[in-house]
Amino acid sequence: MRVLFIIGVATGILLVFLLSWLPSPDIGDALPFPAWLRKWTNDNMNLRTAVPFLFLGWIAELFLSKKKAGNAARLWTLVLLVSIVSIAEIGQLWLPKRHFDWGDIGYGIAGSLLGMASAQVSCRIIYRFIKNNASQ
Repeated sequence: MRVLFIIGVATGILLVFLLSWLPSPDIGDALPFPAWLRKWTNDNMNLRTAVPFLFLGWIAELFLSKKKAGNAARLWTLVLLVSIVSIAEIGQLWLPKRHFDWGDIGYGIAGSLLGMASAQVSCRIIYRFIKNNASQ
């Protein structure tokens, strides 16, 4: 489980930095995206930032739930995710066609929180289901 967590988080972080530091904000210029996905990412510039953080928050919460971590660990996880989105945005200051955007940081935070919350709810439902079926 720990190896899968590390691979998932590392992949997510690399994806954030790769996509944030492309020379052009049009992701389709650098990556072979289908036309519908390219259009969606270009039409939803801030919202697209939330997507990888939704994944990162979700996988982090699964790991934290399995470890029965407390709220302090969750807060530090959120601080780490906010740091990642902030570094990605700061890095755009050195790219001529990109720009720093507080909205992207906000969407990154929202995606992280939504991912963590949805994973926590999912874990509670699954644990309750397992507990109820084990007692029968």
